[in-house]
Amino acid sequence: MAKPLLVFVHGWSVTNTSTYGELPARLKAEAARAGGPALDVAEVHLGQYVSFRDEVKLEDVARALDRALAAVLAEAGAGRRFACITHSTGGPVVREWLDRYYVKTGRLAQCPLSHLVMLAPANFGSALAQLGKSRLGAMKAWFNGVEPGQGVLDWLELASPESMALNLRWIQDYPALDLMRGARPVFQFVLSGDSIDRKLYDHVNAYTGETGGDGVVRLAAANLNASHVVLAQPPLVPGEALPSARKRLRSLQKVSVARAAPTAFKIVPGVSHSGREQGIMASVRNDGRPHPTVDAVIRCLAVQDAAGYETLRRDFDAENTQHQALPRRVEIEKIPVLPDRVYLHDPHAMVIFRLIDDSGTRVPEMNLLLTAGPNADPNQLPEGFLTDRQGNRRAPGNLCFFLNHAALTGCPEIRDADGRLRRPELVPRPPYGLRLLPRQEGKWVEHWLAELGADGGGLLEVLRPNETTLIDLRMTRVVREGVFRLTRNLAARSFSKDDPGGAG
Repeated sequence: MAKPLLVFVHGWSVTNTSTYGELPARLKAEAARAGGPALDVAEVHLGQYVSFRDEVKLEDVARALDRALAAVLAEAGAGRRFACITHSTGGPVVREWLDRYYVKTGRLAQCPLSHLVMLAPANFGSALAQLGKSRLGAMKAWFNGVEPGQGVLDWLELASPESMALNLRWIQDYPALDLMRGARPVFQFVLSGDSIDRKLYDHVNAYTGETGGDGVVRLAAANLNASHVVLAQPPLVPGEALPSARKRLRSLQKVSVARAAPTAFKIVPGVSHSGREQGIMASVRNDGRPHPTVDAVIRCLAVQDAAGYETLRRDFDAENTQHQALPRRVEIEKIPVLPDRVYLHDPHAMVIFRLIDDSGTRVPEMNLLLTAGPNADPNQLPEGFLTDRQGNRRAPGNLCFFLNHAALTGCPEIRDADGRLRRPELVPRPPYGLRLLPRQEGKWVEHWLAELGADGGGLLEVLRPNETTLIDLRMTRVVREGVFRLTRNLAARSFSKDDPGGAG
């Protein structure tokens, strides 16, 4: 069987193939060594796509990628496959291409992709995307002064409808496809760092120094090991009295929980998103010296069957646990003259809530509160549990929470290598739930208060460190009976101030 070609696909706001640095040359050198990955080192293709024009959407890039690949593979000969290494937005681009041209069409058996190795992929988006194109363009240290196009940024904004659609398919539909088996398996890997290049830190935009990620992409947003949970209010009972209906609908019920197929995920130590010194891709040198990115990529490319994939996935999981163990989570930045700065890299979890009702309509006019303890009190949530909260600007009702998983589950005191106490013990306060409060009462069509408390099992059982959980909150749409009435009174009368009546 012919060796696969090697294709690179870069991330957002890139205008020069120098973005790949020395990684392509280094992999060619590694493949030439005895025992290196089985790649066709004579066929290395560097992707170059436009992400800095507003009219270009991520799906457009996927369509253009398909045309470019068709030409390359036709020239390479029938049956040739390719291994792909992506950075940042390149991961979603290739996933969108795979989904659009081979999964949805039922042509997975003809897919030419053999290995997809994603470096710091923004699979669930990036918190930076909401800053907008002009503010991102001003962050020259990260994005070279190029303003990313709005079309791509729309996809990358946390909880965007486009990323939600692809990731829900990944969770719900892909497990049955079993990508790793069959005559032409497709092996997918996610490699991401959790270090921050302090020289690139932007003091105006604190996201560039947010723990739980690499300064641009969160570990949880990169990781494809994700869950989808559906919580719903009970349906209305015709003729039920309002007090009784409100009480019964107050409790959210867990309808379903789905998990994505296990995907190999590796936290690459010591690397950040960008930069020649620490960047997961840009810091690689073609000098033969060990590099954590090169080591991880070679291990991924060496996988040839489902058994090998499962072995590597479990090895990565064990290495991640060791990497995030205490006291390794302590980072100390030495500052001349000033006191040292201490950063604690706790495991985080990302939760994306989608508020919809039983008619499929978004429900933006609700306040969502997280709660803790047996009395479901928001004031009982542990200190430091919330790192960030964002609402999607184009999809009201889509909310993203970035939670400190160690604060929620509890964590022993943290001391540095010298034994100095850096943080006291974190005490958990479960069960964790949520409360949905209507912003306005007395509407003719409305949604009522709802809660998930201890009786629903709590949120903690569906939140995992370094992962994203998508939670659909399906509210019951209450149409009051006064929206439409029939009367036998033939005398003209105004009904504009009539009482809304009971629940329809």
